[in-house]
Amino acid sequence: MEFGIFSNGFRPHTSAARTYEEDIHEIVLADQLGFRDAYISEHHGEPPYINRVDTIPVPELLMAKAAGLTKRIRMGAAVKLVHLHHPVDVAIQTAVTEHLLGEGRFIFGFGSGFPSPLFSAERGMTYEDRHARLAESLELIQKCWSATEPFDWDGKYWKGKGIVALPQPLSKPHMPMATATASEGMTKMAAERGYIMLSAFLEPAHLIREKNMKYARYALAAGRKSPLETTSVARLIYIADSKRDAIEELRASVAFETSVQAQRGFLKMLKAMFNFDLVPDHTAIDQLVEAGMYIIGDVDSVTEQLTDFYNQAGGFGTMMMVTGKDWATREKRSRSMRLFMEKVAPQLRDLQPADPAVVAA
Repeated sequence: MEFGIFSNGFRPHTSAARTYEEDIHEIVLADQLGFRDAYISEHHGEPPYINRVDTIPVPELLMAKAAGLTKRIRMGAAVKLVHLHHPVDVAIQTAVTEHLLGEGRFIFGFGSGFPSPLFSAERGMTYEDRHARLAESLELIQKCWSATEPFDWDGKYWKGKGIVALPQPLSKPHMPMATATASEGMTKMAAERGYIMLSAFLEPAHLIREKNMKYARYALAAGRKSPLETTSVARLIYIADSKRDAIEELRASVAFETSVQAQRGFLKMLKAMFNFDLVPDHTAIDQLVEAGMYIIGDVDSVTEQLTDFYNQAGGFGTMMMVTGKDWATREKRSRSMRLFMEKVAPQLRDLQPADPAVVAA
């Protein structure tokens, strides 16, 4: 198994500059500790966030700065909302980002993101067409990456005349790609093309298993070997001296986050995923730990919980530790990451995904 961080930013508003500094600190530490990947959420402004939460709507800029402070860690968006941006601009931006990070260090993560009509409406687009728009975007982006002459594009959703998208990607035919999706068509495409399949921390083990089984079936049918190795799963993990210490150190931050998230429809998603009704107050962390959404405690307890989760999910290739939160203090967050890589990861590294032929049967 490999390990990564999922920088799912949610820090109380101070200034975006300070939030980005904290995010970059965690990416730099992750690089030093030996995490292989860092995925950064693309978060756009919403009414509940005004003067309450800082956002990072252009994660590629954060990656470019972090690249100069790190040595090996791979970075990608989780996920870039490509249905909101003109594909020519996405193709150019991602190619530039890869050149800045260097070959092998940039992953083009894409998807439709949080199911909110706001983002499409802000740009004069329809929410209902976002998946179809995304699919056409991918076609045009890959055309931009491969074209050797100017070309026109007359699609249903996107238009372009005399398109010249430079630079083209550093890697050929393009950089690695990753997606977070629940749709049948996109899962099939990702599996057949070898795109990394991302699963967020909101997804319980049985749903991850179902999704990864589907991914494995399509991948095996396309002739791909060991497809579960290209699946990455995020978990909310925090290590302290005890479970009680961990709960108390997270209590204030989780209460704040759930109170804001409740205004975004988060509680309905939680009900659908974990089948429980969250009360977004100071007891939120207790409720979420009891539901199994947070994996916290001392080293031995967290190791046991993650091993059980891995087996319930049917195995996967990369475990992503959620960061980007204002839990406890910087020092305690850093200690949690360090304990994970020094004490927990060595006990998980040799875990192997289930035989894909069995999983896909």
